[in-house]
Amino acid sequence: MKRVLCLVSALFVLAFAASQGAMAKSSAFQDDQKRLALVIGVSAYESVPALPNPKNDAEAVAAAFGRLDFEVIKTVDPSRDDLEATLAKFRSSLEGADIAVLYYAGHSIQVDGKNYIIPVDARFEEPEDFGRYLFAVEELTKLMDEKAAVRIAILDACRDNPFLVSAQEIAKTSDTKRSINAGLANISGPETIETEAQDEVYGSVIAYAASSGRTASDGEGEHSPYTRAFLEHVEKPGLEIGQMFRNIASSVIKETDNTQHPEYLVRLTNEVYFRVPEPSECDFLAAAPFNSIGVTGVDFERIDADKAIPACEAALKDDPKHPRLLYNLGRALDAKGRFEEAVKLYRQSSDLGYPAATSSLGVMYVNGQGIDQDFAEGVALLKKAKALGSRTARISLAAADFSVLFEAPETTALQERLKKEGLYKGPLDGDYGAKTQAALRSYQSLMSLRKNGATLETLDSLGLVDIIPHYELN
Repeated sequence: MKRVLCLVSALFVLAFAASQGAMAKSSAFQDDQKRLALVIGVSAYESVPALPNPKNDAEAVAAAFGRLDFEVIKTVDPSRDDLEATLAKFRSSLEGADIAVLYYAGHSIQVDGKNYIIPVDARFEEPEDFGRYLFAVEELTKLMDEKAAVRIAILDACRDNPFLVSAQEIAKTSDTKRSINAGLANISGPETIETEAQDEVYGSVIAYAASSGRTASDGEGEHSPYTRAFLEHVEKPGLEIGQMFRNIASSVIKETDNTQHPEYLVRLTNEVYFRVPEPSECDFLAAAPFNSIGVTGVDFERIDADKAIPACEAALKDDPKHPRLLYNLGRALDAKGRFEEAVKLYRQSSDLGYPAATSSLGVMYVNGQGIDQDFAEGVALLKKAKALGSRTARISLAAADFSVLFEAPETTALQERLKKEGLYKGPLDGDYGAKTQAALRSYQSLMSLRKNGATLETLDSLGLVDIIPHYELN
């Protein structure tokens, strides 16, 4: 039997709205942001045949970033010492960067599953040369993670590698066993993005010119296929960078007749642009308060749906697969009470990688609005959105105490679970009293969960999401 309970709906909707209201500031990603780009291109290798394009690639990419208001640190054909000095300058400039970019074109080598940049004077004649000449990409990306809000690593470094054979031969003479491979290994980014800041965009993008362990073409023209596609897209106004890397991958696959497949991993809390788009009427009427396009945004309860819906429908006619516009229309339909249509729009936006839409879709599942109520699916979506950096999802998972819905059977199930954890010593009597609540708080302390009663994240951690009684909003 469904329980009609105003309190839970008020708590859960309030949590959703408050998480947006707390972020009601314009984006940091505007004209006053600190943008930093490290651009490295290595062509004229001394001990192996030269690569024609990395120098051209680096020069063109550096110029493009300069036009995009980046502070550019560029080095072309650096020696080991040159590269060391350049990296030191980059490290010292990273602090407080809103966006930091690493672009590398040239040879790279994979040693023990990690990727290394190879300077122009590199040679592999003895085991010590690995430490002497190789510079770890992962060390740079880790430093970027610590110092910059948004980190973007672009590696056009999967070309056929003439260093491979000599490196493998030298590795055999080393006392330390090493695995030497061609191509690039995947760089693992953080699984979740955690931040208490309420007015910033965080996250990372890692882009490879080719799939893991595969080589990429240097190209027959002035630029490699990957960098040529990058240059075609990077300065386009209003192109969100997640979509930009999708477009780049599509262009490269087409140009190389399906022989080269770029890969990318995008984990961002919100949209990021190299050139901010011109806001539409849809944005002014329905964008969430926290956004990356510089508009104030509208709190959910203040959306004028009668104006926002036609404005967003008109905007989508020009760009029918734009995730932000799909999300905006979903918000407007949601505010109007057209829940089934809102769910459809949230899902489309979520499928395009928009974390806010994934969070909203999760809320719809939990509340049973526009779709059959499904707590497990709702929690799964909220956890996915949280992992992608959505603070709305993080708050929704921890803000509402669902124990207000519990009767004796649900509370008994909770007591049994806490008893298995060795935290509840009382009788299995279905009483959500002081002993049960104390045991629940002890569990939350052990698991580093927010102490706010029987929240979604706590019930999920206990494996008890399915005990939540179905309810109706009114």
